[in-house]
Amino acid sequence: MKRVLVSVKSVQRDMDGKDTVVELISPGTSHEKGNTQYVRYEESSVTGLDGVKTTIKIHDDSIVLLRTGAVNMRHQYVRGEERESVYETPYGDLHMAVNTHELTVDFHEGVGHVHLGYDISVEGEWQFYNQLDIDVREDTEHGNEGNPEIGD
Repeated sequence: MKRVLVSVKSVQRDMDGKDTVVELISPGTSHEKGNTQYVRYEESSVTGLDGVKTTIKIHDDSIVLLRTGAVNMRHQYVRGEERESVYETPYGDLHMAVNTHELTVDFHEGVGHVHLGYDISVEGEWQFYNQLDIDVREDTEHGNEGNPEIGD
């Protein structure tokens, strides 16, 4: 398991064309299992999801975003497809759908970049278009964990 720094930039565009930008950098871990790359990190108060753990499963042609904690969700992003999911919150469940227009993955050996562009609808109503850029780089200050052969 490799210690990494996860940089996430989200740009939400509403129906009036107004952009809301949220950026965060969080320490996390990255590892590979089979042909899937896994990145895990904790959300912060910047995203309004303080204490929520996020796992990103990166495949060559799709991304799965899982959140657990105060909220629970599983979104799958596949370019050209709409995927439905349930977003579980303390206030009730929201039925959501993501329609992925853009998906590029450049990810190798636990580090790299993912770009997503997608529409989000909640309970059948379009909410906003979102662009998500995720950069994962090795945390050279804290090194690796769980594999002494890799070294710091």
